[in-house]
Amino acid sequence: MRRAVMDQLLAWKAREDRKPLLLTGVRQCGKTYILEEFGESSFDSYVHLNFDKQEGLASIFEYDFDVQRIVRELGSMVVGAPIVPGKTLLVFDEIQACPRAIESLKYFCEDMRELHIIAAGSLL
Repeated sequence: MRRAVMDQLLAWKAREDRKPLLLTGVRQCGKTYILEEFGESSFDSYVHLNFDKQEGLASIFEYDFDVQRIVRELGSMVVGAPIVPGKTLLVFDEIQACPRAIESLKYFCEDMRELHIIAAGSLL
């Protein structure tokens, strides 16, 4: 069954004035599931980062908000492959566990709008 939210995600992907998207909802409502489906079906690559489960992930955001550096480090140190703006969907799951990652979204909006970023969380 195709969800209406998938159509909304596809419309967001196509927008040229796109900003990082925040997807919120109660726990266990299907946020991660729909983002996995969207990433796998609509992008060349899909990177799912979970701030609750991946120890040390938050440390990448502690130094500064240089989005080029953040993307480079996430790609090389965490994912093991490059994160390519325009081709990769980057998902920050359980983002409420890392306030600096939440704050970084405004810098991604300003300095790397071509990268598709969705932040998902339960208590934003």
